[in-house]
Amino acid sequence: MITTLVDNTTDIFDKNFLELNIDESNLEVLKNDAFKNALFYESLKRETVDNYCYLYLLIISNFFSKYNFVGYENPKSLEKLIDYYLDFKFKNINQNISKLDKLILQLSTSNFDNSFEIDHIFPTKRLKISKKLDSYLNLNHTGNLCYISKRNNQKKSNKLPSEYFQYLTVKEEFELLQETEKQTFSNRLHFNLYNDEIKSIEDFNTFLRCRSLIIRELIIENMEAI
Repeated sequence: MITTLVDNTTDIFDKNFLELNIDESNLEVLKNDAFKNALFYESLKRETVDNYCYLYLLIISNFFSKYNFVGYENPKSLEKLIDYYLDFKFKNINQNISKLDKLILQLSTSNFDNSFEIDHIFPTKRLKISKKLDSYLNLNHTGNLCYISKRNNQKKSNKLPSEYFQYLTVKEEFELLQETEKQTFSNRLHFNLYNDEIKSIEDFNTFLRCRSLIIRELIIENMEAI
């Protein structure tokens, strides 16, 4: 990897990064000296540094840190790292929602607000296929998560997507409907959230793959627009 670490000793956040409206609490791990020192010395030894650490650092430029990345090589480097992490989540269905999941979702959402809450598009406490098969669904995968407003999240509760879309339409809650469609990226999905076409584990995995690609594309678009 061409990307290098330098000792910048800056105390200033990158203004471009702040303009993304990222929740700074998700970056606390980066302000841990033990973490930064370990990452710095590993890079000096030219040994492999954990890709999840790199992903945190490569998606931003000039963040508040004693040791500061110059920047990622190009958008393709960023794409590969995002794919690496999403694939890791895909293979590990028992993974909890991490700060990295939250950061990735924030970067993919152009209208993120700090008051928004994490929502499972297909809820954890609702039958989707069968009592037996539901336990094998990777419900905490980044692709099944989105940020929506607190009011929207409370109304959705454990409703399945199609049920909730119908509910909002009947109740004429068009503002919440528009927000839900925008935050789930339903207009870009090759998967119909309005019909809940989840009849097998493979159906659900297809949905995750489809939405993961959109998340990656949106992150690249948002970063390049800065």
